Amino acid sequence: WQPYHEVAGPRRAVPPAVSGTGDGGCSECGRIFPAEDIIRLAGRNVCAQCKPLATQKMLEGVTNPNDAEQIRKEHIKHEASVKSIGLLYLVAGVLLLLGGLTRIAIGFSAVAPTSEGLVLGIGFVALAALQIAIGLGLRRLKPWTRVAAGIFSGLGLLAIPLGTIINAYILYLLFSKKGTMVFSEAYQQVIAQTPQIKNRTPIVLWIVLILLLLIMVVIAVLGVG
Repeated sequence: WQPYHEVAGPRRAVPPAVSGTGDGGCSECGRIFPAEDIIRLAGRNVCAQCKPLATQKMLEGVTNPNDAEQIRKEHIKHEASVKSIGLLYLVAGVLLLLGGLTRIAIGFSAVAPTSEGLVLGIGFVALAALQIAIGLGLRRLKPWTRVAAGIFSGLGLLAIPLGTIINAYILYLLFSKKGTMVFSEAYQQVIAQTPQIKNRTPIVLWIVLILLLLIMVVIAVLGVG
């Protein structure tokens, strides 16, 4: 007779078991999963749902597996700025919607209604609906809004010089490294795990938003006139 470990060789390391069931705990969410639903990532047990977050933490250089707060705090200002841009789109959409409805009303109330005013009004309403949808998406950090808002901001670069500066900043917010993280699925999990952390819009961004709002109001008034 010989000891088993001398015959079979050294035993492989296995994820920690709970109550002898063979199940393992996820180091991210803390829930228990069957052993076949757990993967080893950087020496830790991670479930399939938490894999994107754990991977992103590795890319961000976060050494503490449970420190979602660190990622949130590093990106909270960027998150607040993106959501403020979403507010800007909402305000612009509402103003454009009012302008479109006004043109439609004027077209119908005219003595000799023309199709040109009605078509223009309908176009304004459609564009307003798109801007409102983009605004809501940015407020909720929906990934598809990056492309849509990026197209609008790309066109806005032609409004030299103020529009160029502002829209260049918006493009930075959307497509920078932090912007990519803020719109990722992993960051949605970070938000869910850190409800106690609140974002605050930077004062500089509020100033930019107010300036843009004033510009849009003037354009809307001139357009209706």
